[in-house]
Parts: sequence; C-alpha cells; structure tokens
Amino acid sequence: MRRYKLMIAGLLMVGAGAYLIFTNPPALPLWFVWLVGPFLWYVGIAVSIGGTGVALLLPLSAREQKKVAAKPTPLLVLPLRKLVPQVAPIGLTREIPAMGGFLL
Repeated sequence: MRRYKLMIAGLLMVGAGAYLIFTNPPALPLWFVWLVGPFLWYVGIAVSIGGTGVALLLPLSAREQKKVAAKPTPLLVLPLRKLVPQVAPIGLTREIPAMGGFLL
C-alpha cells in the first residue's frame, strides 16, 4: 500500500476537482470553483500518472524485498485430470482438425 500513496493522492485530487467542476457548490464563490476545480483535476491526473509510474517502475526497497521473500508463494495447479477423463468419446476414431468441421 505504501507504494501507491502518490497514485491514491492523485485520484483523490481528481475526484475533488471533478466534484467542484461538475456540481458547482453554491456555498463556494464561483471564482474559487473555476480556479481550484480545474487545477485539482489536471494536477491530480498528472500526480496519479506519476504515482503509477513510481509504483510500477522503481525497484523495491529493502524492507519491501524482505516482505516479499518472507511470504511463501504456493504453486496452484488445477486438478483437471481428475475431472476430465483422457479418453475419446464413443464412436470417435480419429481427431478432427480445428478447421476440418468446415470441410465435412
């Protein structure tokens, strides 16, 4: 969660700017809404894009690497051989190619 703080802050800025722009609250003066709303909207988009880049492209810190190394990752395998038998249906003598159905 720590790596995504900048992205979350940018998304909150976008949300606040959208609220100001699209609802135009009567308690606030119009000049404030017109100046702060678009500023929050556009700067929030830039901050969220930058935060996404930071979270995805920067290497993990030593503390985060220890967390990842300590957590075991189980290997999940679907037991399909138990559910689906490996025998052909009755009457099928050979496999039909993928496009062979159009030739029949």
